[in-house]
Amino acid sequence: VPNLGVVDVGRMRSFVIADIPGVIEGAAEGAGLGTRFLKHLSRTRLLLHLVDMAPLDQGDPVEAVETIVHELGKFSPALTLRERWLVLNKCDQLLEDEQQAVLDDVVERLEWEGPVFVISAAERQGTDELAQAVMNWLDERDLRMVEDEEYAAEVAALDKAIEEEA
Repeated sequence: VPNLGVVDVGRMRSFVIADIPGVIEGAAEGAGLGTRFLKHLSRTRLLLHLVDMAPLDQGDPVEAVETIVHELGKFSPALTLRERWLVLNKCDQLLEDEQQAVLDDVVERLEWEGPVFVISAAERQGTDELAQAVMNWLDERDLRMVEDEEYAAEVAALDKAIEEEA
């Protein structure tokens, strides 16, 4: 099931995170728990694509991201316009040069232009930096929403479109 949690990043600074288990192919049509999981995504401000660098099933991290993006787009085309970051997990399963090779390959094949983080959730490697970056992004977004009416209107329009599609 989707899990909600609070990420504490320091004194009086925290955010709520929704862990949505793997979106599988066909989720937009109801495969697995399908749209029940995808509806949770409509309430988010930032999407983190968390994929394994060294999947146990020897799967391709690029295909995992492409499946997620495809299902998001079928469920809600507007949702694919939400800010998205790439998080490559299980870096502890690879040597440092292998990590860099996987990172370079994934970013190049996806033509990824947004932020990319390499972490090991199990070893808590890179997780504090990721949490801090998310918190900073949320704070900056909130400030921009107050100071920039055009940006706030764009965000409100996107939120409305996502809600209607969901």
